[in-house]
Amino acid sequence: MMNRRPIVGVMGSHDQDWEDYADPVGDLLARRGFNLLTGAGGGVMTVVARSFTQVDDREGVAIGILPAVDYKGQKLDVEAYPNPYIEVPMITPLSAKAQSDAMPFSRNLVNVMTSKALIILPGSHGTRNEVSLALMYNKPLIMFGPDRAFDNFPEEPLRADDISHVSQFLDDVFGEE
Repeated sequence: MMNRRPIVGVMGSHDQDWEDYADPVGDLLARRGFNLLTGAGGGVMTVVARSFTQVDDREGVAIGILPAVDYKGQKLDVEAYPNPYIEVPMITPLSAKAQSDAMPFSRNLVNVMTSKALIILPGSHGTRNEVSLALMYNKPLIMFGPDRAFDNFPEEPLRADDISHVSQFLDDVFGEE
């Protein structure tokens, strides 16, 4: 019988890598046996997937949800999507960008709904949209990074600036191993 591992989504900036936060998250998720889900692009998505896939003998896989077109509506750049660490690329027929929180039909909705829990790293509009969707659909989430990086985000979600708090969040959501 197949052992279905929980999927944890990691969302964040496609421009900035936030390596001090993304790197330990990828490592933690791999060592804990989760599947990783990201948007498959650059920045946070590349760093977390790289860290995740570098863990020897891990049991989970790195899943990437790709948009049908890039942020400008053009065909995806095969050099940028998926990043080289994505093991299971999933192309959606949806827009790369959510047009609004009221009309969330984008890969952001796929990211949120597919994930059992979400770890949010600093990002901009798309990441804020994913937080809004997670709150709308009552998905467990934690925002991980410096408080100032989340100034324009909802105050409601749990926040952390230490990887041990992220580990405790995973224990709370999934139970201790």
